Amino acid sequence: MEIFRKQREKLSRHLSAEDTDKDDDHDHDDGDAHGPRPPISRRQRASEPAISYHPPKALDSSFPDSRNPSAAGSDFAKIGSQHLRSSPIASPSGSDPLGLTLVYGFPNPILDIIFVHGLGGTSRGTWSWERDPSNFWPPWLADDSEFSRARIFTFGYNANFNGQYTSNNILDFARDLLLSMKIHSGDGHQGDAPIGELPIIFVAHSMGGLVVKKAYILGKNNQQYESIIAHISAMVFLATPHRGSAFAAMLNNILKASPTGSAKNYVAELEKQSGSLQDINEQFRNICGSLQLVSFHETIRTSIGAGIKKMIVDKDSALLEYPGEISSSLIADHHGMAKFRNPQDTNYNNVKNVLRWLKRKLVRDDTKDLAFTFQQRKAIGNQTPSEIPVEQRLMNILGISENIQEDLDNFTERILQGSCQWLLQRQAFQDWVSDAPTTSGILWLTGNPGAGKSILASYVVALLKKRSFFGSCQYHFFLAGHQTKRTLAYLLRNVALQAALNHQVFCTKLLELHENTGIVFGQQKATIIWEKIFEGILFRLPSQDPLFWVFDGLDEAETPTELIKFLSKIKSAVRINVLLLSRANKDLIMGVRDFLPTTVHEVISADDNEDDIREYVISSIQRILPEDQAQEEIVQDILSKASGSFLWVRLALERIRDNWYTKDDIRAALTEIPAGMGPLYKRMIELIAEQPPQPHKLAVSILTWVACAFRPLEVAELEVALKPSFHDFYSLEHTIEEICGHFVVVKNSKVALIHHTAAQFLLQNTSGLPVAIIPSVDHQHIATVCIDFLSDSSRWRRAFSNMQTKQQSNTSPNSSASFEEYPFLSYALTFWAYHFSLASVESDDLLETMLTFLEETCLLWINGVALFGNLRVLIKSAQSFKTYLKRRANSLAKRSIPSLTLTRDSELRQWANDIIRVVGRFGRNIVENPASIHKHVVPFCPKESIISRSFGCTSRTAFSVSGITSKKWDDCLARMTMGEDQTASKVLCKDTFFVTLVGINGTLVVWSSETCEQIRRFTHGEYVTYMTSSRTSNLVATAGFKTTRVWDITTGEELYRLPKARHHHTRTLAFGPNDDEILVGYDDCLIQCFDLVTAQEKWQFLAKEPGSQDHNCARYMAISPDLTQVALVFRGRPVVVWSIQRSPSKFIPPKRCVLTEDSMRSAQEGDAWNAPEVALWQPGTDHLIIMYEDTKVVEWNVRDDEQSPQAHMGARGMVLSHDGTLLLTSDVNGTLSIWTVPNYRLTYRLKYEELVTDMAFSPDGTRFYDIRGTFCNVWEPDALIRSQDLDHDGASSHHDTVNSEPVISSDDNTRIPITSLVCNASGNVYCCGKEDGTVMMYGISKGKKVRQVVKHAPSTSVIQLAWSASDRYLASGDDSGRIMVKRLEPPSSGKDEWAVFKLIDRRIDEAIDQLMFDTKDGSLLIAGRTTAYVMNLRTKAEVCRARHPDQREGVWINHATSPSLLLKIDSVQVRQYPWKTLLPQDDSISAAAQVLQLDDSVVKVQRAIRVRDRWLVLEVLSADPQNASSQKREIELLDLHRLQETRKKIQGLAKHVRRLIGCFQDQVVFLDHQFWLCTWAMEPVYSKHKRHFFLPKDWLSSTALRLITLNAQGTLMCPRNGEVAIVRSGLTY
Repeated sequence: MEIFRKQREKLSRHLSAEDTDKDDDHDHDDGDAHGPRPPISRRQRASEPAISYHPPKALDSSFPDSRNPSAAGSDFAKIGSQHLRSSPIASPSGSDPLGLTLVYGFPNPILDIIFVHGLGGTSRGTWSWERDPSNFWPPWLADDSEFSRARIFTFGYNANFNGQYTSNNILDFARDLLLSMKIHSGDGHQGDAPIGELPIIFVAHSMGGLVVKKAYILGKNNQQYESIIAHISAMVFLATPHRGSAFAAMLNNILKASPTGSAKNYVAELEKQSGSLQDINEQFRNICGSLQLVSFHETIRTSIGAGIKKMIVDKDSALLEYPGEISSSLIADHHGMAKFRNPQDTNYNNVKNVLRWLKRKLVRDDTKDLAFTFQQRKAIGNQTPSEIPVEQRLMNILGISENIQEDLDNFTERILQGSCQWLLQRQAFQDWVSDAPTTSGILWLTGNPGAGKSILASYVVALLKKRSFFGSCQYHFFLAGHQTKRTLAYLLRNVALQAALNHQVFCTKLLELHENTGIVFGQQKATIIWEKIFEGILFRLPSQDPLFWVFDGLDEAETPTELIKFLSKIKSAVRINVLLLSRANKDLIMGVRDFLPTTVHEVISADDNEDDIREYVISSIQRILPEDQAQEEIVQDILSKASGSFLWVRLALERIRDNWYTKDDIRAALTEIPAGMGPLYKRMIELIAEQPPQPHKLAVSILTWVACAFRPLEVAELEVALKPSFHDFYSLEHTIEEICGHFVVVKNSKVALIHHTAAQFLLQNTSGLPVAIIPSVDHQHIATVCIDFLSDSSRWRRAFSNMQTKQQSNTSPNSSASFEEYPFLSYALTFWAYHFSLASVESDDLLETMLTFLEETCLLWINGVALFGNLRVLIKSAQSFKTYLKRRANSLAKRSIPSLTLTRDSELRQWANDIIRVVGRFGRNIVENPASIHKHVVPFCPKESIISRSFGCTSRTAFSVSGITSKKWDDCLARMTMGEDQTASKVLCKDTFFVTLVGINGTLVVWSSETCEQIRRFTHGEYVTYMTSSRTSNLVATAGFKTTRVWDITTGEELYRLPKARHHHTRTLAFGPNDDEILVGYDDCLIQCFDLVTAQEKWQFLAKEPGSQDHNCARYMAISPDLTQVALVFRGRPVVVWSIQRSPSKFIPPKRCVLTEDSMRSAQEGDAWNAPEVALWQPGTDHLIIMYEDTKVVEWNVRDDEQSPQAHMGARGMVLSHDGTLLLTSDVNGTLSIWTVPNYRLTYRLKYEELVTDMAFSPDGTRFYDIRGTFCNVWEPDALIRSQDLDHDGASSHHDTVNSEPVISSDDNTRIPITSLVCNASGNVYCCGKEDGTVMMYGISKGKKVRQVVKHAPSTSVIQLAWSASDRYLASGDDSGRIMVKRLEPPSSGKDEWAVFKLIDRRIDEAIDQLMFDTKDGSLLIAGRTTAYVMNLRTKAEVCRARHPDQREGVWINHATSPSLLLKIDSVQVRQYPWKTLLPQDDSISAAAQVLQLDDSVVKVQRAIRVRDRWLVLEVLSADPQNASSQKREIELLDLHRLQETRKKIQGLAKHVRRLIGCFQDQVVFLDHQFWLCTWAMEPVYSKHKRHFFLPKDWLSSTALRLITLNAQGTLMCPRNGEVAIVRSGLTY
């Protein structure tokens, strides 16, 4: 019995996936384990995963054990061991739990992976090397970002050998698996999905594969599991005995003979020819067609006794041999199929690569150019932030739509096992990884092209990620073939996304920043991203773990020097180690030397790569020529020419692979392969040219597209792009590999050049070769192809309409599925203008083609772009137009014969400007409803705009717009008044807000930069002398005479208050680096630094020489952005710059800016004849821009003491843009000018005759604000959208605009602002009261002035108007309390004009709230704030007056059925009053609906709309008067015939209403929150409303919204810039 027991235990260990022999006990003498893998007999499909092959001896030799990093012999034992830690993945309680167990979870997962063990195995032991729980490998997958959002489960069931008899079989285990998935309740994460809502991948070992197959069969036949089965997408089998195992019968015999055991049904089912297996296989074959199936078989025999080794599951049984199955082997015995030593184990990586490939097929990443589609945006808009997956929210905020892991994977997959080890021996790299405090945090590796720098970068990233270092690694690859990824802004957004996905605190802070400010970074400049995200959040987070940044291809970046400057400014609480890899060119060497002097520079030499290249060549030659005896000779020949270039070797091997048929072919190929990349590229070109004409022509076309494309094209896109010349490809991917001379590679269905040096060669060095690429000509060809593709109007109109319909109705399960039907569409929509900008400027035909396309198809193109939701494409296209025009102007200037198409150039400029205007004014609405570009935009475009001229007659709109005299676009986007008798003194721009400082009590008014609406107010409480904001956070500081206060602009909350002990005036404020301190500069030259939390002084610095008795006061002070210097401006003295010393140890004399004309002045004459007034620090430099009293501007290089005077600017005020590239100045007449910096060339001028008090740029520099009198103006000239910073044909457009001549604009400020508006009952005329006290009458038909009706005092504003129902009387009231009533007679026979007669002129002692006539034209109600008056129109005498006892604001209306009564409706009640007495009738009090009340809020009836003479629709607001954004709105319905009844709330309608407008055809008209004019047909319960048209952005001032009027015919009147815009027929379609 003891013998049987020992035999049973021994066999059990080797059949089980739980027990495994020590690796050292494995015998590797078998030929199948050591010999080279036979060459693949067929070309691997591109859709199949890449399963790499490595000899077993290399399994772990080059990688130290990550689970024992300090083990002897480990290369990393001496590198940063203090930063190593174990995997952070939490493990479930219990060693080997039964049932379904979550081992890794993530909020809002996208994929489920379930591991199922086999016979004798357990849920954890099966998957753990040497039974060590730390080697439990499924959670390792989470270290790969591909699986970071996957849930990983194990399923355990009792399949042990020991124990008594059990009737359980595979069927029972399968049922348990299904039930466990069905009842899974989630992992506790919010938004966690039950199993059956996400794609499912099974990974099954041995008998576990049979359990999974049986469960799939059962679920297919049981409706309860329908959802789960529908989501099972793939199965990966690891040594599954699909046809049984010869050892099953032997095991059961041993179990039967054992006294402590018994035979098991599930073991019997594993026998060869088992009926259960045959049944499973037969059923599974018929239902698995939709599954992705991958099978791995074992290749090493398993030891089953002393010296006895057998194959437990042979290859024939382990493979299903179904069509579509993918199969391969693992170099392992039966146990090792499911156990891996560490994450570097080759077998583990093969399995992981298969899972990664499956994940990509099942969970498609949207890698299109245009971010979220319409349906995605709609879904996000309907979700609360917590319902949107975190990663999706982050990608949306950061403007990243591509798979950020893809570039890393493309390089990582090419890493040879054991390569790159030389880097680990470099002391510089060891120091960099170890985070030694005495070493530099920046390591720069440089090497020649093709030296493997990108592979090395990916190796370091993989190393850092797999080694589980403390901290995390973020990376970026600058790709020459992807223009967006070459930008600094994209790098910063990419790094921010990776950091947020790895650091919860940073992620939370970033989401909070977006929620508080609404800022999105996809369109922001790099400077703003750096300040807000990195300096404002990331660098401030306390952490002991370093961040590792790896940036490859620095020389391929668009602005590499700017990145170096940013890195030099890092001041972080956490150490950041940066690894840069690039070629070493002159600019980079100088940049690193100047800005990063402590950088450690290491050169990658040919000797470093020698061993790696040798191994690469040997392994490749062994695969190409496995039996050739001349392998060593070939290897040596290749190595002798390699010169350390992996790229050269790769291309050389490709040539040998194409010529391996005979030895003579190989020798010839080796002989003709030249040394060096340049000669090799030339030879590749020659080989392409030697092809027959048709393949040659096709290859040239492919090279042209791939070399010139903005980003790598997908194979399907390229196929469509080539269709005009080539048709019906059998396999374009295969064709590319065959005819393109190895210039082009296809990876993940994307077509790209093999290396960025290939792109440089093709674009710059092919002149004179058989195949030549001329960039300007080829870009012209590509632009033409794109335009032709988009010009099929009928096709795209139908397609876009269907897309929007599907997306809105949510009939498409995948929101991007509709776009996949049209390959190349996204590329053509996005990048045709880019190619046009680089096309030949000599071609007038191209210009004609492009203008024809815009004239016929522009709106359709905008429609298509809007469907993708990224209107930034339109702005970039406009920039491309300007770039083309600039290049063309430079070219035409060199011609001796002038061009005959200059007028056409002007048309293109108009198209660029019109597109910019359309995005600025209608962008949000177009994104929401893309088809609206055809119906709702053209009528609002000025008559002389090119869009109106082109589409005004053909547009499918049904309404018209009149009343606006300007026929061109207005640069003024909005004009805000500060309120009654209030004047703004300062304006400040901050993120998505701008702030105006109003009044002597220091009131800050916060406005939305999107809608120009007031958001909130908060008051300092005294006159404010200075105001500033933090560059990196939401803080704003204000300084008064007694206190300095710090506010959170997003809430209006006062955070800190610093009492001011000094009596000197505050001249400057600046926040400290972490916003926890503030620097205050006083006019006596003292600077104090205060701790904001404690309000205690930390240090002070006096900017005076020791012992100085100079008591002059500084009139202006400016602290440098880096807080190290302060500039002081005195009257009659030169500008002085001091170095700020916190604890002066020695005196550092200041620097003085002495003008040339002052340098010879004597002491008696004074220091300066020309007094300085303002000094501004230019960001990122030591330059100071100084404005002088005589309007001269001087740029002073403080460090080098060099001056650059500019006497042509006429400046009396000035402000710099956020990035310091633009200077805005105002002159004595109020004219504004924008100058480029540093060349100070005029780019834009606005003539506006009113003195400017203050100015500010928006953060992105595309808008500016000014304060003039009582108004704040918002200007958005198209000239601020500058041509792209490209450098082609020797014409750089950096810091430049399209025109050599500046854009001169003007604004008519002679129009008097409108303050009140009323329309007569007939609907043919309207009157508007104005700020100068006049009331003017206009005709509605054409908007022309009829006559002046009333004239109040010029110093007053007419704030109330009322017109009687008979049109006979008009009453007006001004803000002084004066009321004037006129009797009117309309034109009649014999009279052409309205006649006006004076009737009443009186004054009350309070503000006027409302004027109203009775229904019989006999009386006029004058409602003041506290008292109401009734005037008799016939006797002109006062009838009565009454004070309001409740003091509540309300609305007065005439009684519906009794002419002798009127009603007052407020938020609480309805009261009846007789016209004769105004005494309330107590028995008529009616209760309101439940009153909406906020703490310290004011509840009032904002508006009342009468419908059908019976119903009154009320808009009731409850709002904090200091915080407009806190208002809540209810819509209530009052039955005027049943006043005693409680008025009803219309549930569901209020959330759509922004403002009630009026009534049209018994429908309620209102503006929604997107400023659409909507109608609601009254119904007891709200169900829907209808949208008609939206208002342009530049109509949306708070005054305009308050005064919008609708007449009985449905004509809308909206004040705009002193005029009234009239929209007719807008509600009738």
